[in-house]
Amino acid sequence: MKIQVFPLQFENQQRIGIRPLGYDKSFPSMMKQVPGSRWTPEEGCWHIPYEPASYAVLKRLFGEGQIIRTEKQEMFPPPDTASPSRPAPSPAKLAYEDEVIRMEQKMRLQRYAYNTIKTYKSFFQLLVAFYPDRHPEGLEKEDLMQFLLHGIKERNWSGAAQNQAVNAVKYYYEKVLGQERSYYELRPRESRKLPGVFSEEEVVKLLKSVENLKHRTILMLIYSAGLRIGESIKLRKEDINLDRKQVFIIAAKGKKDRYSVLSEKVVQLLKVYLEEYKPDYWLFEGQDGGQYSASSIQKIFRRAVAKAGINPYSTVHTLRHSFATHLLERGMDLRYIQTLLGHNSSETTEIYTHITSKAREKLCSPLDFLDI
Repeated sequence: MKIQVFPLQFENQQRIGIRPLGYDKSFPSMMKQVPGSRWTPEEGCWHIPYEPASYAVLKRLFGEGQIIRTEKQEMFPPPDTASPSRPAPSPAKLAYEDEVIRMEQKMRLQRYAYNTIKTYKSFFQLLVAFYPDRHPEGLEKEDLMQFLLHGIKERNWSGAAQNQAVNAVKYYYEKVLGQERSYYELRPRESRKLPGVFSEEEVVKLLKSVENLKHRTILMLIYSAGLRIGESIKLRKEDINLDRKQVFIIAAKGKKDRYSVLSEKVVQLLKVYLEEYKPDYWLFEGQDGGQYSASSIQKIFRRAVAKAGINPYSTVHTLRHSFATHLLERGMDLRYIQTLLGHNSSETTEIYTHITSKAREKLCSPLDFLDI
């Protein structure tokens, strides 16, 4: 597999951007083996530290002959001659940085989630930097279109990244400036991708492959209650009701509270876990106390997937998709599943009707009815 590497500045650090030249399903899992690798929607690519060690791993994984350097060689000295973690030059202050701060303050006052603020701010900063001599209030639709086209062409934005950029722009004009503007026509065409789902047999393999009590409890709880990874790390001890077999999720996506179900098997496992680990406040805590990290759960999951020998492109969120699909296959009403998942719209939940294997088994072609 050939990959293209190019210089990249990310969070004021010099990084090496990487994009595959063609499709290869093994690319994400290979990139995860490079220390310090990250994928960010704002950049629309994977990137690794500008360090000899990281670049050496990259060459070992893909082969030096498969690495295509950018045409702008003078911008990209060989990483093995660069000083480790060399910081990028400090960027000049944006002329209209005050507008970025103004938008961030507005979002904080409205209690937007930290990740949402970070994402919107990042995309809006790109817009302000793209037109350094023009106040963003005076930009027209054509200007915004050129900004998005630049992101798609030069930064290889995905459809999701383009959508987030439009959201950030809309927020500034409609919520900060109070203007009645809409830029829906600047959005990408809606993609109706079906989520990946484990079979029940694969879930069994996955969970059985985890021997550590704490790690197994985390993954079983996520599947049992259909939790998002961010919801699982925010659970407190008091959010678990073992007698009623319920888990209380506070301020989930969209700042909505909800209850979900606990399997009797998870209830018994939680009793053992609580007795052995005795967490202080959070249900799952790190080695030094405090909230468990999402990255730790992702590492647990990746090891379990590799050991179980199941779909290597699945994520922790696949357990949530599997929770909903398996409930639907066993006859639970879609409206109850919607409540358990915390979806605002039934249309969001209805996507699972397209991926249930038992529903597909009942389908047949009209040719089956013809006497041929």
